[in-house]
Amino acid sequence: MNLAEIMVYTDIRQLHQMANHYGCECNPNSKNELITSLLSNLRHREIIAREMEQLSSEESHFFLLLFLDKRTEMSLEDLLAKAGVALEARKERKQEEARKFIAQAMKRGWIFPAKTRAVGQYQVPQDIREPLLSAWLRKWQAEAKPFLSEPEAYRDEGTALVDDIMQFLQFLQREPVPLTADGGMYKRYQQQLFQFLQVKEEPLLPQKWRFGYGLHFDLYPDRFSLIYDFCYYQRWIEEVPGQVSLSDEGGERLAQSYSDALYHEVIRFWISLYKRAIPNLPMLVQLIPMMAANGWVSQSELIRSLQPWIRAFYYDEPHSVLVNRILKMMVHLGLIRVGQVDEGEWIYSGTYASQSWLRKYNGFTETTILLK
Repeated sequence: MNLAEIMVYTDIRQLHQMANHYGCECNPNSKNELITSLLSNLRHREIIAREMEQLSSEESHFFLLLFLDKRTEMSLEDLLAKAGVALEARKERKQEEARKFIAQAMKRGWIFPAKTRAVGQYQVPQDIREPLLSAWLRKWQAEAKPFLSEPEAYRDEGTALVDDIMQFLQFLQREPVPLTADGGMYKRYQQQLFQFLQVKEEPLLPQKWRFGYGLHFDLYPDRFSLIYDFCYYQRWIEEVPGQVSLSDEGGERLAQSYSDALYHEVIRFWISLYKRAIPNLPMLVQLIPMMAANGWVSQSELIRSLQPWIRAFYYDEPHSVLVNRILKMMVHLGLIRVGQVDEGEWIYSGTYASQSWLRKYNGFTETTILLK
């Protein structure tokens, strides 16, 4: 439902709270005047901009978690969870502060109790999402250091990862590959396979730690680890003691042609696999292409803006999580492209996939995958 429709059924006490928040001058006893005045305020570009200016970092975080989630109805538990993520740094009285965030969101007209649902359900007006997100983005662009240089060359991997999934299945179609005692492919087989892949990687060197980003993350480099885990999850490959081979389902997949559905499934799988380690991933996957939609944005600017909202994952510090687990993998998935300028700065730009499909897709509803 749109804002005007929702406010018709909204309790007048919430309308009074909203009117006080926005400083509306109208007859408080007339619901019609309250609604008319509030609609004017909530659609006024300068008032929306002022509202964005007043948000703290934690409130901005909650705002983005709320409005980048495309659901129009959420439970109280959903909202408390979002507020809890935004308040991650506050250990004391976090539950009390989270409820204050929700109360403030109601005063701002971001959420309303859903009258036609059970108690504890809230609805988000459909027509305020884009104007509010656009206002937040304009605020960020005004604060960000503009990056005007075009890179002489850039890398756009497109759907190369899907093509390399097929290459991996074809590699196993020739014959099963022996596995080490640790369960990984021997390095010479990895090197043979990697020669056929469009994006080159090297077998892992000894690592102090590798866990949390997939079942085989400790055995293979980042991109191929995702390829292997996806095939394993789809049951296209079979692991038995001492070897990995192509399954019957994998053979059937090889017989099919490329489809966008498979490409989208890989992106969904990545989000589901990584979101346990990176709770903000569904938000960041949508936000980063928005920030890089109209040109190139530098890695340093993304670090400045986003790193405060990223927590460490064991030995993986926030900087590494953003650069290696998010930006690097989004390049591999064709969601952003990457270039480098003379100063050595890495810069990123959105792609067609990120600007079209991600507008429809809602990673917040994906169930976390734990491979075993």
